[in-house]
Amino acid sequence: MPLLKPPVTGTKPISYFAQSDITCYVLHGTRGDLLIDTGLPQTWRAMADWLRSFDVRYVFLTHAHVDHDWNAAKLQKQGAKLLLHERDRGLRQHYLSQPVQPTLPKYRARNVMQRIGGAFWNSPHYDADTYFSDGDAGMLRELGFDAEIIPLPGHTYGSAGILHQNVLYCGDAFTMLWGKPEITPHAVSPAQMCDSLRTILHLQPEYLACGHGLPVAMREAEPVMRDYLRTYAKSDGKEHHV
Repeated sequence: MPLLKPPVTGTKPISYFAQSDITCYVLHGTRGDLLIDTGLPQTWRAMADWLRSFDVRYVFLTHAHVDHDWNAAKLQKQGAKLLLHERDRGLRQHYLSQPVQPTLPKYRARNVMQRIGGAFWNSPHYDADTYFSDGDAGMLRELGFDAEIIPLPGHTYGSAGILHQNVLYCGDAFTMLWGKPEITPHAVSPAQMCDSLRTILHLQPEYLACGHGLPVAMREAEPVMRDYLRTYAKSDGKEHHV
């Protein structure tokens, strides 16, 4: 069994927990805190220790993949309210209900392994307390957070992020999985993912807080996004340029 690397944590301006290539975040509100994503089973013990420093009232799931929602049921049992986009309602515990495609040719073999793993490995059952829609951008403000929900479909149909203090918590709309800015390897809709990259470019946050790897400055991520959009972004067989 491989050794589990010690967790890495960060504080202001971005509070994060990172272990096993998974990164979760906490936002502070006026009536408690919000956790973004929940990690895998092997990260639970260390993450639970980290969370003792916070008053987590809500859990925002950027999407319903196992590496982001595995511990959602545990947190819900502890009293946290789960928030998930309505388009990922059917994806919970059913990874293959939204079969992903490789976003680059180099990810084809990895994509096959993702599909095989997804057929056997699903999160413990949970039902979100709130299924939000694209029209609920201001919902978090009503819950006491100076933040806005940003729909970022593509990796899954219901992928979403949070814009807070010029940081975009973007889930798997972009990645730092290998320690450098990269296009996320898989998408249920590469065309929608490209639209979400354009959304990020339009927003121009100072930092991207990704679901894998440590936060990255937008100035480092932007050239990777623009290069991908110029080279690979296709919709209906037509290449798009930015």
